[in-house]
Formats: sequence, C-alpha cells, structure tokens
Amino acid sequence: MALSDQVVKILAEDMGPSALPFLERQCKHHLNKDMGALTGSDIEGLAEWIRVSAKLTLGDDVANKLKAKVMALK
Repeated sequence: MALSDQVVKILAEDMGPSALPFLERQCKHHLNKDMGALTGSDIEGLAEWIRVSAKLTLGDDVANKLKAKVMALK
C-alpha cells in the first residue's frame, strides 16, 4: 500500500471523506509535492503539518493523535 494511502486511512478515522482532499492540500502547500510522491523522509514534516492544520478544526487531542499515528509509519 502506498504511503499516501496509509496516511489517508489514518486521517479518515477522524475526518471521513475529507481525509483525501486534506492530505492533498498538506502535500501541495506545505511539502510542495504530489501526495503520490510521499516518501519516508516526508513523514516527520507531514505529521507536524497534519497536527497544525487538524488542530484548527478537530482540537488538540485529535490533532496530536493523528500526528502520532502518522509518525508511527516511519
């Protein structure tokens, strides 16, 4: 399974169908790459951007949980 698919699966637990467009935005605007091009070296930066962005709508607890789950993919 592609790394991007693994991340979408994690995000979907709390974001539902918004997970895919959310990840696309994080990759495009913060990592300057297509989500299909994610590699293991992107995990740390991606996880932090997910935390920062998710915190705005889902709160600290959920954002921190999502970061931890994405970091576990490393």
